[in-house]
Amino acid sequence: MTNDKNNWLFIAESVAIAASFVGAIVAVISEQIIYGLAPLAISLLLNLINRRRVVQLLRRKINDRTQIDNLSRDIQALRTDVAQLKQPDSNQMSREELSAVVSTVEAINEKQKALRGSLAPLQSKLDELNQKFRQRPELEQIETLAGIIVALKQTIDQLPQPDRTTASVNPERVEQLERAIAQIQQELSQLQP
Repeated sequence: MTNDKNNWLFIAESVAIAASFVGAIVAVISEQIIYGLAPLAISLLLNLINRRRVVQLLRRKINDRTQIDNLSRDIQALRTDVAQLKQPDSNQMSREELSAVVSTVEAINEKQKALRGSLAPLQSKLDELNQKFRQRPELEQIETLAGIIVALKQTIDQLPQPDRTTASVNPERVEQLERAIAQIQQELSQLQP
């Protein structure tokens, strides 16, 4: 299910990026920047969510790896102790103590095998996520968006400027923009840790 959820997030982010391009074109045509900003904000939000998921998986992998390393050190220390016990002159432990140590070593070996088994799916999922992350087209898309923004700015600069004394401010349009900005700010504040 988590793989489906991850795929859904990656697909949703790609769709939002594509919608950003369409929104930029619509924004140029309709002269309403909200059509370009809304899909871009959504794609940035989805990108942030995807990045946090990758970081969480990396932290889990590091934690599991640390536990395995600690168990390996414990096993090595116990093996050293058992090797010393097998030497004839250092046979000071009773057979009960020795069997307790051996059973502890076996229990730790079983735990280590179980942890390695649970780490394998996480490793494959992490490898898959790393591969998908490296193949992401954001950099190219950001460069494309930067080019579109420059083209938009040049187009806007070439448009005739309205006479400021006769131009009236459309209060409905200003109110819509203020609501959209407030909504985006609220979503961004919810994303911040």
